[in-house]
Amino acid sequence: MSNIETIPTDLLNGAHGGAQTWRQLSQFATQRGFHVTSTTGGHHLGWAHRAGHAIDVRTRGHSSAEINSFMRDARAHGITVIDERRGGNSAWSGPHLHLQK
Repeated sequence: MSNIETIPTDLLNGAHGGAQTWRQLSQFATQRGFHVTSTTGGHHLGWAHRAGHAIDVRTRGHSSAEINSFMRDARAHGITVIDERRGGNSAWSGPHLHLQK
């Protein structure tokens, strides 16, 4: 059992645009053909997902060139990207990209 909790939506709305941030990140990813696998729930070790400032996107089904292009585009839009295709921390659930604003 994990002691990590998700911040309720009503609190996210007042926390530096938390709910708005993960929605904007999700829209950015889906508009570019990437599937969002995690937003504010799940078992994340950091604060960013719980606070609504991060999402994870699936890389399966995308070529390396597509993924690299997506990462460049995200970074050009001021989004921090962590490439977690080769592993991660103890909460790692498989190959993905972590996007954070």
